[in-house]
Amino acid sequence: HVVDATGKTIMPAIVDPHAHHHREHTGVLPRRNFEAAVYLAYGVTTTMDPIGWSAAVFPEAEMIEAGLTVGPRVFSTGENMSPGDGARANEIGSYAEAEHEINRLLDWGAIALKQYGQPRRAQRQWIADIARRNGLMVTGEGADLPFNLGTTMDGQTGFEHPMSYTPLYPDVAKFFGQAKAVYSPTFVVGGASAWNEQYFWQSEDLWKDEKQRSWLPWRHLIPTTRRRMLRPETDYTFPMIAQGMADVIAEGGFGAIGSHGQHHGIGSHWEMWMVATAMDPMQTLEVATMHGARFLGLHEDIGSLEPGKLADLVVLNANPLDDIRSTADIELVMKAGTLYRA
Repeated sequence: HVVDATGKTIMPAIVDPHAHHHREHTGVLPRRNFEAAVYLAYGVTTTMDPIGWSAAVFPEAEMIEAGLTVGPRVFSTGENMSPGDGARANEIGSYAEAEHEINRLLDWGAIALKQYGQPRRAQRQWIADIARRNGLMVTGEGADLPFNLGTTMDGQTGFEHPMSYTPLYPDVAKFFGQAKAVYSPTFVVGGASAWNEQYFWQSEDLWKDEKQRSWLPWRHLIPTTRRRMLRPETDYTFPMIAQGMADVIAEGGFGAIGSHGQHHGIGSHWEMWMVATAMDPMQTLEVATMHGARFLGLHEDIGSLEPGKLADLVVLNANPLDDIRSTADIELVMKAGTLYRA
């Protein structure tokens, strides 16, 4: 039976019990999709893809909810709203054209929009205004400080990638905090020096990890994790980026983690561990859960354990409040009341 979030039956469903034996693909999307399943195995019950191909990401989301494939619940902006005419983007030359593009994404199922470097402020304002009228979140590709200040003033609800300034001065942190902006640094690809994911490649023999080898094809795992650059820890800027995010949060704003699709599954934990260089373990967990839910505009349904919310939880073998790296020591994962062995 198909049920809603409360467990009430909506309609009966007829399921072919042999379907999974002889049909590994539905259309062009794989039934056994490691890129989705690996996140659930690492305790991620909800994902947000801020740039997705609509014809792939929204059908994938429905396949997961229908039980045809295993993975976290998936939300997306669909295609990013980038400047100019391109393969999956149209020029936004007027308010009406912005509305047409946004309606197209809404029809696919977008819950948010990704404003990606629209060159004129009027264009960015059109997107924010139409999103506001339709109850959509608006995230964006972060850029320099004046750009981020401007998009926040115009109503954009968040932005991704680290601000290049360290430290953030109090007036900047206060502005983003009082605006209730969401700062998602994407630590793994951030930094004025080396990308921070390389810190974990050099500090761990990741290619030997049994869970990684179980979930990732060798061509995704082996090349980057066996051939690695060794650098002094001080070459990596994640502690400074984390402090900037912590300052925004201290002023009333929000943060978010993500792994940029870089190193699937474990990358989400790397992000938490980098946050923990500037915040205590409980604050780190709040950023990874409640703040992330707010970034999606779904904080009334997910992000914390409360009556009426979806039953998502992770059972760990050790206490992350004692050691934040225990977030990856997972025994069980529950998504909407369904329990999985991690």
